[in-house]
Parts: sequence; structure tokens; C-alpha cells
Amino acid sequence: MKFRFDFADYRYCFEKPLYKIATNKLDEVISCLHQVEQAVAKGYYAAGFISYEAAPAFRSYLKTHPPSDFPLIWFGIFDQPVAATTFGKNIGSLSHPQWFENVSWEEYRQAIEKIQHHIAIGDTYQVNYTLRMYAQFKQDPYAFYLHLLKAQQANYSAYLDIGSYQILSASPELFFEFKEGTIITKPMKGTAPRGVTNDEDDANQRILHNEKNHAENLMITDLLRNDLGQIALQGSVNVPNLFTVEKYPTVWQLTSTVTASVSTTMTVTEILQALFPCGSVTGAPKAKTMDIICQLEKEPRNIYCGALGIITPNQQAIFSVPIRTMIIDKDQAVYGVGGGITWDSTSKDEYEEIIHKAQVLYQSKIPDQLLETLLLENGNYFLYDYHLDRLKESAHYFNFSYDFLSIKKVLAQLAQNHPHGSWKIRLLLTATGKVETQISEVFPILSSLRATWSPMGMHSRNTFLYHKTTQREFYPKVSMDQECLLFNERNEVTEFVNGNVILYKEGEWITPVCRSGLLNGTMRQYLLEQNKIKEAVIYKKDIQPGCKMAFINSVRKWRNVIWEV
Repeated sequence: MKFRFDFADYRYCFEKPLYKIATNKLDEVISCLHQVEQAVAKGYYAAGFISYEAAPAFRSYLKTHPPSDFPLIWFGIFDQPVAATTFGKNIGSLSHPQWFENVSWEEYRQAIEKIQHHIAIGDTYQVNYTLRMYAQFKQDPYAFYLHLLKAQQANYSAYLDIGSYQILSASPELFFEFKEGTIITKPMKGTAPRGVTNDEDDANQRILHNEKNHAENLMITDLLRNDLGQIALQGSVNVPNLFTVEKYPTVWQLTSTVTASVSTTMTVTEILQALFPCGSVTGAPKAKTMDIICQLEKEPRNIYCGALGIITPNQQAIFSVPIRTMIIDKDQAVYGVGGGITWDSTSKDEYEEIIHKAQVLYQSKIPDQLLETLLLENGNYFLYDYHLDRLKESAHYFNFSYDFLSIKKVLAQLAQNHPHGSWKIRLLLTATGKVETQISEVFPILSSLRATWSPMGMHSRNTFLYHKTTQREFYPKVSMDQECLLFNERNEVTEFVNGNVILYKEGEWITPVCRSGLLNGTMRQYLLEQNKIKEAVIYKKDIQPGCKMAFINSVRKWRNVIWEV
């Protein structure tokens, strides 16, 4: 058994529990929690989870699906943490399973209509409606967890192997943290997709501050305030942060922070009796809304939307809301995903939000390294500022550390060491800000470049098309003498594999617009600013035999192209 917690301020690994405390019977949940507290009082660590369907154990009027074979509560009791290296760290190559929803589009649309009917007659203000996604899973669960850890960059990720099941959680949401008489909660409501460029990204971030998202977040913040008020010292409930935007690789999220002071003798069981399940995964008001959820959702949520966390011997506890969480049972994986439905929600927008939230299951949106390729000629860099500005923009987008002075120093040393000749410098930047360089001599090429169509199209929403990174597996293979011209799903021309394309048409040189799905090359940007080329949408049909075309980048600058149909 392996247990790993990559929580913001609590990073622990455990294996081989001394014993476990678990049940799938509602009338045993509270006694199990008391046993957990007794173990912690003796100096042990407790790590585990509580399923959503355990809610009636805390308050009998809360309605859920009947318990399944999946545990309602499961905690391992441990003497000491172990080093993370015990579990290994090599992700290796992963295949990504094909996922299928347990709710059809028509069923989803009808569920949204029913929820809005309940809102119209005053039963509820907001319902967190969720569905399940299923897949056959035939790879190492821990390796896939490491993929999720990198792909989501969530603050409350965890991996639990309890023998019968493996739980892979990449949750961004804190349920509660309890320390020295203070409880902190961070309800999360409001989601917007990441853009593919910084400008689009900033625009999408601003969407979170519209009236709908603020109202959705405020409802749940008020619910948490009321829940905390049941156990808080009088007048101690506060909201120090309202409507905070958090950035993740696939989405923007809107959170708020609610705090309260409680008695130092407060127990985790008492906290859970007041708060469980978190209002962000039910809606408001909690009891009636959970009844609606039970009517509409087809099956139990299990750990999804429950609580997952650790309690330390010094009486500190931290639990996440296990969203973005996968359960693996033998060779089947299930993943829950959903969102808060309000009167203003539309089926189309809410379903698109589900798709964005599920992107963490697929290929990572975080590159291994950012890349810039510079030309060093006789000790001087060509388009130096353009390259460093673009690197800075991509570092901001992907949350990479960027130390301008360190990068400048590395490049200056290379220039000093190579004062003569032409050199290609590959500058690589890791997420932690580490800089690597590779250098090779540039020899003149006098012949024109031959080019033909790429054998496959590109999707214009592929983030990596807009940033220069080491993630290039989706590009076709080319050589120095033979290039491929790429196009998107709308048959718009985009770029060459290793440079931008410009086409001579009606007396001027034009280059495809960035939104077609391409890297804004430094040579391209330079020529645009010099008014030597213009932007326009170029279609495949515009590329005809005998057309006048060129390949541009900052190392080769300009090469005429011979088009091969």
C-alpha cells in the first residue's frame, strides 16, 4: 500500500499501515472516526478519506444514494512518514485511455432543465450536478498519478493505494485545514478555460468576474460561513479573500477563503458534522439540494466530492475536496466531473465546462522545457530582444520561473566565447528556471527549400502550437532540404514545421494569422513591424503550383520555397 499527499504545506508519503479503520456501514462511520482520533492522540498519523455517501452518518436528514461496496470511510494508521523516493519517480511513456460518459447529451440537457425547474419554484439556488466517466485502465496507477500531478499542478493532489482500489486525486480545492484553534476553508466555484495565448488567457480570466460566476461563488461562500458558524467562536467567522482567481494548466478557477476560530478542544468529528460534505459540491441550501442530486445522478459518488486528507500527531488536520479524482478498480477507472448549475446556466456552456475540467485526463498541458533558437553572428545575437520577450511570455503562461539576468548572463558568456562565425544557440528553460544551452555552427544554404503538404492537419486549439517548447511530437518529421506546410481543421494554412510561411499574393507578402494555430516567430514579428509582410487568413486552395512562397525564421532568415504538389 502506498499513500502520497502533495498538499500545499503538507507533503507526506506513507506505506504499510500499522492497521486500517474502515467501514461501508453508515452506523459505523462515527465510531470509526473516534478510533482515528484515538490513534492520533497516541502519536500516530492517520491518512485516508470519507466518501460522499457517508453524509447521513453526520446528519441523518442529508440524502445520498445507498452505500455501495466502496468504503464509506477508510483510514490507515501510520507510525512515521517515508521518503517519496521509496515509490519511484520515473513517469515513462503513458497511453491515455478512452473515456465514456455515463450520461448522454440528451440526459444531461434534461437534467439541467429539471434543476432550473427546482430553482424556479424555490427549492434550491444552485445544484452541483455531476456525471461519471469510465475507461478501461491497463497501466501503472502510480505512474499515471505522477502524470496528473504534473498535468494539473493542483495544490491538493494525493495518491492512495488501499489494496482493493487506487485513488488518484489532482484536486485544486481545500475542504478545510484545522490548526491551533483556526479553521480555514476555500470553497471553489466558477470555472473558465485557459486560452492558448496570453491575450486570450487574460480575456478568459476576466470571464470569472462576471455576474454569474460571482453569484455562484458567493452562494457557496455564504453556505460555508453558515456551516462554520455552527462550531465557531462567536463573531470569529471571516471572509479574508473573496473572488480570488487561481491559475491551472487547463482552467481558471474562482475561490474564496472563509476562516473561523474554534475551541482548541474541537475534534475532527465535530468539524465534519458541521461541514460535511463541502457546500461547493452540493449547492445551496445543502439538504434540499442533496435530495435533488440524489434524484438526478445515476450512481454513488463514492470518494468523489467527499473528503481526503491527513491528521498529524500534533492535532493538525487538512482535507481536500476530492474533485479531479479517479478511482481504479482492477482494470476499470471512473472519474467524476460536474459543475454548479444556476438559473442563468445553459446546457451547452455547462457541458463545455465539464470538457475543460476533464482535460487533465488527457495529454499534459505543461511542457518539459521552453525553447528559443537564436542566431549568434560574429558575437551579436539576431533579434535578441524578440526572443527573450517571447520566452518571458511563455514562461508567464506556463508558470515557469524566469530570471532575465541569469539568462542574459548565460547568453553573454556564449557570445564572448564565440566572437566569430555564425552559430545556432538552443536555449532551454525548465519550470524551475534552470537554463541549458546547446550550440552548433550554421553553414550557408544556397538552394531553395522544397516543401509539400503535411500528411495530417493540426488542431488550432493545441496550446503547444502557440509556444515554442520541447513538446513537438505532433509535428511531422522533416529535413533541412524538405519541409511540410501545416494546416488546421478549417483548411487554413498555418506554418512550416520549423518556420513561418509567407505567400506573395496580389502584389504583397502575406502570412497566416496567429489564431489559425501557429507560433509567432521572431522573424515573422520583426517583418510585420517593418511593414514588409501583412497578416491574412490563407487557405489551402490559395497554395497553387508555381505560387511564390518563402520560409522564414530567425536562424535561416529567408529561404525561397519550391512547392511540390
